[in-house]
Amino acid sequence: MMRRLIQIPVLCVSLLLAVAFVLTPSTAQAQEAKVVIKKRTFTKKNKVEIGVFGGWIPSNPFVTYVPVEARIGFHAAEGFGLEITGGLYPGSIGRSPLKNTLNEDLKRFPHFLGVKLFEQQVFYANLDLHWTPVHGKFRFAGLNTVGYWELFLQFGGGVTGVYGEEYIGRKANPDLNPIQLRPTFNVGAGFRLWFTQWMNLRFDIREYLFQKQIGRGGLSQHLSIMVGLSFLIG
Repeated sequence: MMRRLIQIPVLCVSLLLAVAFVLTPSTAQAQEAKVVIKKRTFTKKNKVEIGVFGGWIPSNPFVTYVPVEARIGFHAAEGFGLEITGGLYPGSIGRSPLKNTLNEDLKRFPHFLGVKLFEQQVFYANLDLHWTPVHGKFRFAGLNTVGYWELFLQFGGGVTGVYGEEYIGRKANPDLNPIQLRPTFNVGAGFRLWFTQWMNLRFDIREYLFQKQIGRGGLSQHLSIMVGLSFLIG
């Protein structure tokens, strides 16, 4: 019995070696077919990365947000880095079909004045940790050029500036509705596509969470989809 147990793995190894020998091309053929891809020619470690981004927040039915943001980060290692993000929501009010309908109704029926939309977002700022567990290489079609890509995870915290209430119609009064700061947590993932050793295209998806209006409880949340260019310096 023991002899049979020993013979089985020996037989399997012998078969694998035989198959490998048959499939191995000649030395000349192997040299012709061999392709060598060098290691990445640059490093992110101890370098600064800056970027400009634009995007879309599709999760709010009342307001269509089109954020723009700037980022600056530091890569403490190839796979880890810290990043500071600041963003604004310019021109985001009144572009939602639902909100446009509300505004039209308010014009036609003045007795509807006083309708309120809560948690209108104005700006945000975050400090995030980035971890890059997966990276690889690719070859541009038709070009003798190797590119690089990365998948990364991110999470962090910061603040979001919101109007607690937005008054529609003649009752609008920004003096009575100052911007409030809400502690914010975010988590997400992203993708880097390196065109050169100093420039990359980034695609991020994040989920932002912050406390709802005081007295109402719960969390406000929105999904942010951002695309932009980043530049490595240093």
